[in-house]
Amino acid sequence: MKKNKNLNKEKNLVKSAEEAKKVLDMLVSYSKKNLENGISELLDKLKNPKLDTLLDQYPDLLQEYGLEELLSGDLEIADTDIQDVRIAGLLSCLQLLLHFCHELKENLNLNNKSLDSLRYILNSIACSRFVHELLLVIMSVVGTDYYEKFQMRIQNLDFDWETAVELDNDPELQEHIELMAWFALSRLFLESVYTYFGIPDQNLKNTT
Repeated sequence: MKKNKNLNKEKNLVKSAEEAKKVLDMLVSYSKKNLENGISELLDKLKNPKLDTLLDQYPDLLQEYGLEELLSGDLEIADTDIQDVRIAGLLSCLQLLLHFCHELKENLNLNNKSLDSLRYILNSIACSRFVHELLLVIMSVVGTDYYEKFQMRIQNLDFDWETAVELDNDPELQEHIELMAWFALSRLFLESVYTYFGIPDQNLKNTT
């Protein structure tokens, strides 16, 4: 797959801890199921049963390898493709972050093991790399031509309900529009998690 020169030029959508908290409150309350379902739909589109096996094995793999190593894209496991290990790691981390955020929304205790586990993930992969590599997985499904066409459609738009309806009804974009919408939500979620839970504990406590 050819590299897209615009992939690394995206600006952060989330600018502050306050914004991040609002986004997390919204996504964890109302869109958590949609984000989880989107992971399943992405797996269906990837049509790679080995990924399902790796996801089932991931707790055991974490006992044997560190998360940073599993996400590196360099780890060789017998009878397993290196990229499959990386993709399974990304999707596992996304699932876990959703789970931990839901738990912490109910009870943000700074001694909570979920907070430690969440931060272990944040410390194992940078947000920009997480988003970028997740996008590469998306592009492996939709193709570079579709992605560039999608970017051209949205780059100068002010998003509102009418714009969303227009995109949804665009025959050239319909095939993968739900997957692109899921990626946009996932990116927003990831930026919010890294921004909000990356602040010092005292400040984190003061924002609740």
